Amino acid sequence: LKPLWFKPVQFVSSSFPDSLGLQVNMAESLYCAGFMNQGLITGTIVWAVVGFIAYTLAKKYFVKEYPKVTLEESEQLATVVVWTSTICMWLFWSFVYMHQMVPLMYPIHDKVSA
Repeated sequence: LKPLWFKPVQFVSSSFPDSLGLQVNMAESLYCAGFMNQGLITGTIVWAVVGFIAYTLAKKYFVKEYPKVTLEESEQLATVVVWTSTICMWLFWSFVYMHQMVPLMYPIHDKVSA
């Protein structure tokens, strides 16, 4: 059973040599899961857990009343800092992960005539 979002990837050539010189059928080896890729979902859940742990630690150890900052302001600052940094780190991780989902297999170099 294939998930509803399963879409086979269409390629110009039906096979390509892998690093060992064997012919690999690209349609069988790759498919496009898009944003529902299992690794992307798992990583998103992990980053959400990291965010909740960081938020809990920030509230427990860093939210205090200071001479120029009230307790409420300190809590708001901790919330903004933790969730902004967690979302930014998750975005950078997801960009790198998605970039590696369909890598450039063989770059084409133009010959330079001297």
